[in-house]
Amino acid sequence: MAISKDTKCIPLAHIQSYFDLSKAVSYDPKTLEQKTQLNMSDPNMVLSTLMGIHPRDFYLNAGVDCRGDLSSVFISPSQCVSLVDQAVRALDMPYLGLAMGNLMTISHHGMAGVAAVTQPNLRSCLEVMTRFCAELFPPLEMHIEIDGNEAKFVMAENVSMAPYSEFFYEINMISFYNIFKQLAGGDRELTSVDFCYPEPAWGHIYRRYFHCPVRYNQPQTCLRGDVKLGDCELPLANRRMALMAEKTLFENIPTCAIGLIPVRLRRTLMRYYGAFPSLEVAASTLGMSGRTLSRKLAEEGTTFQQELDSVRRKLAKEYFHRGGQSVTQVALLLGFTDSSNFAKAFRRWTGVSPSTFMDDQVV
Repeated sequence: MAISKDTKCIPLAHIQSYFDLSKAVSYDPKTLEQKTQLNMSDPNMVLSTLMGIHPRDFYLNAGVDCRGDLSSVFISPSQCVSLVDQAVRALDMPYLGLAMGNLMTISHHGMAGVAAVTQPNLRSCLEVMTRFCAELFPPLEMHIEIDGNEAKFVMAENVSMAPYSEFFYEINMISFYNIFKQLAGGDRELTSVDFCYPEPAWGHIYRRYFHCPVRYNQPQTCLRGDVKLGDCELPLANRRMALMAEKTLFENIPTCAIGLIPVRLRRTLMRYYGAFPSLEVAASTLGMSGRTLSRKLAEEGTTFQQELDSVRRKLAKEYFHRGGQSVTQVALLLGFTDSSNFAKAFRRWTGVSPSTFMDDQVV
């Protein structure tokens, strides 16, 4: 779904997690230098700026009205770039993305982080992160690629965030690299960390943070490793908690500010997980008639049934990914009258039967 630099598609509440680092930083300059691994000429100033980097003027300077309920405020990629520009200039730190990414913890990702770390294995964790990236930060796309014995967690821009593209790659790459190291544990390491741009002037800082080969001018920005790493069991795996975290996240992601009707509809359907609404009920929830919703979906090249099937397919695959084995149970959860109808639909969605799909998860 196309977006431009002026499309208001990024939840402001999510962007605040980039700049509100008080959860991760103690009011202690020595701790700040230790966590960033940087020698600062004036760590007190840096600490003060980091802690106070989200006053109202900071957002107003980017054309963002942050008064009132921030949960319903969205900003554009251009406004997001303006926020980063202010932070980089205030701190005089062109490598701010690396420093901030290294300070971030799982808690900065909120319920998305909880949903990710409670998955059964690393592959499922990354799959969850790719979905939430699409919801919380549409300018950046993440996906997994498998090529023989190698797996890649790829990041790419859906819309250019220049001149701060490196910032967004840096903050996400180091954050997810640290999460990988925390979850995989032991002596497991990646094959390399690749960036699609030339080595910046602060390339030496990359080598402090990534303890594996760092490569520049690569075809893709990605974390590369042995495909077997995806099977690493996560220490916090909890299927029930993962489901609850995902449901809570989707329930709290604002929908009214984005004019992307299919996205809004899918989020609405997620809220009704287990008892999906009819076209008319879903349309009413979105503030329109069923006829209007059908027309708007048609303009986007889709239908209500296609979007419902998309949500059902995603939830069914997640159920099996997490070890669920009852076709009857998942059929009822997804609103099918019986397991036979679900099995037919699942074969239509994936090209295989539920039993075959489950067998593939065991291999």
